[in-house]
Amino acid sequence: VSSGVSSVSAGKSHSLFVKTDGSLWAMGANTSSQLGDGATTNLSTPLQVVSSGVSSASAGLNHSLFVKTDSSLWAMGSNARGAFGIDTSTDSPTPFVILSSGVASASAGGEFSLIVGTDGSLLSTGRNTYGQLGNVDTADALSTFQILASGVSSASAGLGGTSLFVKTNGSLWGMGNNQYSQLGDDNTTNRSTPVLIESSGVLFADAG
Repeated sequence: VSSGVSSVSAGKSHSLFVKTDGSLWAMGANTSSQLGDGATTNLSTPLQVVSSGVSSASAGLNHSLFVKTDSSLWAMGSNARGAFGIDTSTDSPTPFVILSSGVASASAGGEFSLIVGTDGSLLSTGRNTYGQLGNVDTADALSTFQILASGVSSASAGLGGTSLFVKTNGSLWGMGNNQYSQLGDDNTTNRSTPVLIESSGVLFADAG
């Protein structure tokens, strides 16, 4: 694409990008219908999924999330571990609305999702093998769990089960898989509740 792209997101084997006209495009692996076209055929060229009204998108392992300008949250692809947070594990081969309003941003990880509300709240749902949902235990969640009620500016769900989020005061927090010390806390212990990584000065974080 030569022009007109506002943001991009790369998942394990598929990619999403949003254009300045609010359209959503997808390409790559589609084995779980994560490209949202109702099929399971991999695509080597961009496909327009939504024609307008999209503000951001996130590609995960086998599912995709996008937020529209009306602050609604949509999903497509695999929901095997509850990554949609709709209290079932039913997949969606085409875009499906999860929340009709109140969403500022969302991040799709390895079969789990993190959602930041317009009120600064942080929600998690899906696979929880490493405690990446931040809800004390390691049981999967089919519906959303509120980690914090306010004060969060952004969040990132990693493909390997690590979660990061930034608060409005510039602090950086993490939870989940810490096998390689990816939480930066000088050990390799997984964390099922948020741990403070940096106390100030952080603008944005990305979990790989």
